[in-house]
Amino acid sequence: MSHAFAMWSGDKDSHFALCRAMHVGVKPEVLLTFIDADTDLVLSHRIPPELIEEQARLVKIPLLKVRATYQTYEPELCNTLCDLRSDGITQGIFGDIHLRGHRDWVEEKLSEHDMRGIFPLWRVPTNLLIKEQMESMCSVIILIERHMSESYLGREVDAEFVEYMVENGMDPCGESGEYHTFVCQSPLMSKSIVLTHAERRATPEAISLEIDYWKVAR
Repeated sequence: MSHAFAMWSGDKDSHFALCRAMHVGVKPEVLLTFIDADTDLVLSHRIPPELIEEQARLVKIPLLKVRATYQTYEPELCNTLCDLRSDGITQGIFGDIHLRGHRDWVEEKLSEHDMRGIFPLWRVPTNLLIKEQMESMCSVIILIERHMSESYLGREVDAEFVEYMVENGMDPCGESGEYHTFVCQSPLMSKSIVLTHAERRATPEAISLEIDYWKVAR
């Protein structure tokens, strides 16, 4: 029996990596996410912790939340890996696609605790990967870089958006942070989540949704 955790942001890549891992028999015992100690939002995608907790309940896997800042992320990650390893967990599932430097860093941190990484999306051509993701999940765009069209914020990742990305020379999966998503529906979720209200928040780098209301579809 495999003993694993899954790094979790609630987005399409962490979600689809979990789908693929579970398809080959690796079901994690816990989902791991980091909460920004300064803002009380999910560190990676700036969404309320309650929203990602809702998603984890629908996936039916416990969620482990660790508080950190961008400055303390690395030591907090190492402390968490140590705790997980003490509990017998030896593997971590990650949604990396093609950024070699980040994967190397992750594997280095895991190896320090006698753990190994599972990367179900690694080197899958992004045009094929995004197609599979669109066919199996509903992913809403919750952050988009300022140089991109703001009209896509709050919309689902669909064929029109992918065409826009490709035509403008960008990775359709957004692996370099061009956009972030939140998965509202997938085969792993027992019900879907409907985002019912959000305010737009602009910074010099990006425009994002400050999600404050949602509901679980009945």
